[in-house]
Amino acid sequence: MCVAGFALDGMHCYKEWQSYLQDSTAEAKFTQTGALWMLGYDQAQNDAMVERLNKFNVKGDVLDADAMKEKFPLLSTDPFPTFNDEGDEVTPDTGPFSAVYEHGCGHLDSSTCLTDLHKACVRDGIDIRFNQRVASFDTTADGAKVQGVTMEDGSKIGAGVVVNASGPWFNKLNETAGVNLSTTALPVRIQVGHTLTLTLTLILILTTTLTPTLAPTLAPTLTLTLIQVGHKYVPDEFCSLPFVADGYGPSGIYFMPRAANNQLVFGSVAHRFESEVVDPDDYNTSLDPDVKQDYLNCLFHRMPTLPRDGEIVGFSSMYTVNQDDVHPMIGETAVGGLWACNGFSGHGFKLAPAVGSLVAQQVTGLKTDAWETSMPTDFMGPYREPLKLKQKTHFA
Repeated sequence: MCVAGFALDGMHCYKEWQSYLQDSTAEAKFTQTGALWMLGYDQAQNDAMVERLNKFNVKGDVLDADAMKEKFPLLSTDPFPTFNDEGDEVTPDTGPFSAVYEHGCGHLDSSTCLTDLHKACVRDGIDIRFNQRVASFDTTADGAKVQGVTMEDGSKIGAGVVVNASGPWFNKLNETAGVNLSTTALPVRIQVGHTLTLTLTLILILTTTLTPTLAPTLAPTLTLTLIQVGHKYVPDEFCSLPFVADGYGPSGIYFMPRAANNQLVFGSVAHRFESEVVDPDDYNTSLDPDVKQDYLNCLFHRMPTLPRDGEIVGFSSMYTVNQDDVHPMIGETAVGGLWACNGFSGHGFKLAPAVGSLVAQQVTGLKTDAWETSMPTDFMGPYREPLKLKQKTHFA
């Protein structure tokens, strides 16, 4: 539940981006679109989802098929067809249509966001080193405390505190200091697509969706996951749609319009698209043709009037996914001064301002200003038992 609080803290920073960075020239802009959660839940489950949202003062509505058609006439409420062993189409029995519309969601251009952040760091005297790779963590002779890092070129940087926020390389670096966590980070491939005629832009999606948690079970497994996302040029009428997570039936995709350049960005909310564990230093960086076609089939089913023209190309990247509870690991490891900050399962950029605040507070013991988060974090510690969730997607 507290992840939603982190999301709200992060969204507050992104909505007030110039004030957060103390830079009136910062260019990233939050675009509010709303979010439509079509997760295959029934009316009672969606009512409970809205109730959880309301606890965080997030406005949400449950939509039945009629309300959906009135609010979003471009979207079909039909379940995605399935096929039996003989190849005959079978209409799945999914019950009455029900979805949740969350009002306050939106997105930023993450490339512009990072450019703004880099400028603010340089202004404040922070040393940022590009294209320099950390080879290992340095510790005291008994391995009890971190002393800094050794770079790939053999140079050393001394430090009493090191935060391992290296994403796909999290495990490899932990091994150099003998760190063995209850969670395991494994790289998983993701695939991203876009039209040839438009400039590729990575999108940060900001939502506060809550998933109920149950009792702790076994230690979670953290994997780096391949995700696949596409961009498609769309007519103006599609640019007013919200962000849509379509888990109704076996579809398992999300899509979101970007009105500024008539793009439709789409990717996966289904585990079947996020199961290929890879070596972060050696994996296929292209878009698989069958995945691209699967995405398009889902898009055209949900939006029957979406134009079929326009070529899509793409590439692959990675998520670091906690396969057991999709929650991050944040906190000091058994090696003193070495902090874990990983396993965000696709939520990392959304939570980043709050997580940065949290780690700074934990390391320094200080809380400095109104932008600091106040969320508790014990349930995200690196040696915790995992939370048991009802579903394992990166929107859980």
